[in-house]
Amino acid sequence: FTETSARLAPQTLIAELNDLFTEFDAIIERHHCERIKTIGDAYLAVCGMPHPDPEHALNITRAAVEMVRWLEARNDRARHPWRMRAGIHTGAVVGAVVGVKKFIYDVFGDTINTASRMESNSSPMRVNLSEATAALVREEFTLEERPPVEVKGKGAMRMYFVEAGD
Repeated sequence: FTETSARLAPQTLIAELNDLFTEFDAIIERHHCERIKTIGDAYLAVCGMPHPDPEHALNITRAAVEMVRWLEARNDRARHPWRMRAGIHTGAVVGAVVGVKKFIYDVFGDTINTASRMESNSSPMRVNLSEATAALVREEFTLEERPPVEVKGKGAMRMYFVEAGD
């Protein structure tokens, strides 16, 4: 993102991000998930909130895979190609509206931190899952187990890439 944003005019950057996030929003909605926020090029979405969804892990994984596929297809024809990494973890979170003057709904908890670690330890154009998420989606997706990864504040964690063909 830093490289791309440095070489694009601000108007072009905003137009590009708008195009990406508009499609990501549509994908997220199709899979019964919810975008929480964007920060720069980061996109945070959850599934199973505010209403419990027994297929939350499957739905968010399907959405992430579809995002990667869409971005690959877009890059084939786009003037400005983008790459993404996806990281998914399953666990408890708390959602709340915070603030006094500028209200914002956000989600909190160690699950969010762990999902962020999954993303930062992913590879470009890959979907990286925690062991907890992998256990819930392995019947639908082919997973590539990775060697344990040392994660800041967590120690060694088992992670899994979703195979590209899924």
